[in-house]
Amino acid sequence: MKRKHKSWKLALICILSIAMLAACSGKGATPGNSSTPSSSTPDTTAAPGNSEPAVYEENGLPKDEKVTLKFAYWESGTGREWIDYAIRTFEEKFPNVKIDTTYSPKIDTIISTKISANNDDDMFDIFSAFLGENSAAVAAALAKEGKIVPQEDLWERKLYDGDGKTLGELTNALNKSTPTLHGTQYALPYSQNVTGLFYNKLLFEEKGWNQSPQTWAEFTELVDTIRADNIIPITYPGKYPGYLEFSLGVNQMYATADINGNLDSFNKNYKNYQTPFYMSEESVNVHNKIYELGKKKAFPDGVAALSHTQSQMQLLQGQAATASTGEWVQNEMKDSIPEGFQWGFMLIPMGEKAEDVKYYSSHPGGGHYIWSAKPELNKKWAKEFILWMYNLDVQLQIAEKAGTLPVRADFLNDESKADKLQDAPKAVLEYLKNNNVKGASPDLRDVSLTHQNADRAMKLVRESLNDIASGKQDPLPKLEEAEKLLQVAVDAQQ
Repeated sequence: MKRKHKSWKLALICILSIAMLAACSGKGATPGNSSTPSSSTPDTTAAPGNSEPAVYEENGLPKDEKVTLKFAYWESGTGREWIDYAIRTFEEKFPNVKIDTTYSPKIDTIISTKISANNDDDMFDIFSAFLGENSAAVAAALAKEGKIVPQEDLWERKLYDGDGKTLGELTNALNKSTPTLHGTQYALPYSQNVTGLFYNKLLFEEKGWNQSPQTWAEFTELVDTIRADNIIPITYPGKYPGYLEFSLGVNQMYATADINGNLDSFNKNYKNYQTPFYMSEESVNVHNKIYELGKKKAFPDGVAALSHTQSQMQLLQGQAATASTGEWVQNEMKDSIPEGFQWGFMLIPMGEKAEDVKYYSSHPGGGHYIWSAKPELNKKWAKEFILWMYNLDVQLQIAEKAGTLPVRADFLNDESKADKLQDAPKAVLEYLKNNNVKGASPDLRDVSLTHQNADRAMKLVRESLNDIASGKQDPLPKLEEAEKLLQVAVDAQQ
């Protein structure tokens, strides 16, 4: 058992250390703005006539000024138990601060309505970074207009329970894998998600199926074997075709580039929106492989009608062998998991050799924006609440209750915490330990395109995925059309 814990620790440290490419790299944090208390000991000198300062020693903020923060929380697959814990403990520590929370699985609609209303008083102080299908474009526009507050200064803040260490020091280069808007970070991740194919190990063992194909040929052989058993090889929610990209997307493009010796060039082009992208060798390869799998009937009939919970139910009920999703799936489906189901995880290999590298998709998880038109004191307390989410006890709740991977690098210093990870995240860590893998973050780019054609290009390709995955649509015409749209957006940006 002790050896197993250590293997999880090593795998988790590598995830925590991801920059854009291979894990375990990164640079120093960027200084932030001056609106938040510094990491140094604040001035707590009492005013004349007062016997003691009326500020908190930890952050220099006033104890006697009541503040209410309106908070919009996206109630997704990670649930709300962990955030309720964070709110409760924060309010206990700072009783003059109240957090008034709006929970909703449709929080993007609620936030968008308030943004459109342009009423700063009614707007949330803190709100989810998930803003719908066009989330990146909406956020980029808010950043450009100065509507949200930069948060990069938090990397230099000492954590409340960090023994004098800063957020940057205790998250191992997470600052380098956090997405930017126009070169600045506005929402810091408090968890990490790893995506790929999840499956039932017991079913694979019963059928004698390959649980870790190392080449594309081995993977397609597995698909044929599963299909011959009248089971769907891979399911995903066609209502949200971006889920297919969790296992056959940008991370597989990185694998293709790495195998072909083109990694540096692809990485530079991807991060800076250099064209061609949709018509790049890497993109064409991945979409052609989806098309190849579609002609093999690898995906469900009528996939376009499936929601994410319906596709994941196909996995849990044994109708499908694997599901393209993230490690949050166990927590999201906890009320439907049958007895005896045992989580497994694999990546889809792109190479022809067993030693070829495989890339997993790493998504910095969560994050919240702060509305810039709020009172300065509100914005300062909003940053304190965001910092609070990195306390080890809150990170433990993220692991245990939200079913995802924490970002504190010292999380597993106490080996008992490994037992708090749910089985799906453990399966991810076990796979990463035993295979030649690197990580890429599809969310991390150095340039933000604001022209509408960038979103139109992405939407065109995603809306074509179901037809490509059914073997009905050759991907090349759609990729060519998307490339032309993207080129207009790139030219407009320049």
